[in-house]
Amino acid sequence: MKDTVAFQGEHGAYSEQAIRKLLGESPVSLPCRSFQEMLYFVIERKADYAILPVENSLAGTVIPAYDALIDSDLLVQAEVMLRIEHCLMAPKGRSIEDIKYVISHHQALAQCSKHIEEDGFEAKEYYDTAGAARDLATSEMPFTAAIASELAAKTYGLHVLRRNFEDMETNTTRFFLMGRGAVKCTEGCKTSIMFTTEHLPGALFRVLGELSNRNLNLTKIESRPFKREMWHYLFFVDFEGTVATRKVEEAIESIRSLCRYFKFLGSYRSAGSET
Repeated sequence: MKDTVAFQGEHGAYSEQAIRKLLGESPVSLPCRSFQEMLYFVIERKADYAILPVENSLAGTVIPAYDALIDSDLLVQAEVMLRIEHCLMAPKGRSIEDIKYVISHHQALAQCSKHIEEDGFEAKEYYDTAGAARDLATSEMPFTAAIASELAAKTYGLHVLRRNFEDMETNTTRFFLMGRGAVKCTEGCKTSIMFTTEHLPGALFRVLGELSNRNLNLTKIESRPFKREMWHYLFFVDFEGTVATRKVEEAIESIRSLCRYFKFLGSYRSAGSET
């Protein structure tokens, strides 16, 4: 029986493309309206996994994704890095000279703003990149093109007018594959945690010292307001290593004891270890 992987958005979304990069063509992809819905589907066993975009190399952390993780007991199974290659697409028979308007999600429009301006197009915001492609294929939209993935163009039968329409070729999104239970990871691993500290001098220093003292390399740290407690901040931390080793297990237990709130998100194979 094929695994089912839930994702936020319409068929042809970059999240669906990330599923294919990580797991191939075999899984059944299940579109969802929100991050909360797709994680709920996994918890309720309506899906086996969920793919969650957590960070973009240009836009930074995907805050709603981490907000969804706070209320979920799912664990990270793997990570995948997807190079975001925007395509300018239109119904077959329409040339680039016919285009006056471009529709897409506001982030995609921002990431292609230089090319949009150079070509003299008028940008119009849409709720979703793949949704823009789908509606362009099924509705009458004269003089209009969409910006979305090549997968979206194939899914909805649109003609790609121009590939690599993005302004910066370094545009990459990091995704977590979320599932029930922990995975075994023994080498090339990364561990993710989130926590809040006490309002005391040196509180964060002591937490991070638990990693430094064990020679564990910190690869990401970011903070944002913690919605459950006013004026407390939630830290997202990634570091190299796996909870299967004694020093990581001890670090996590020590950090847990120093925090007001702590959540272990998982140890998993790093995408960087695949290259």
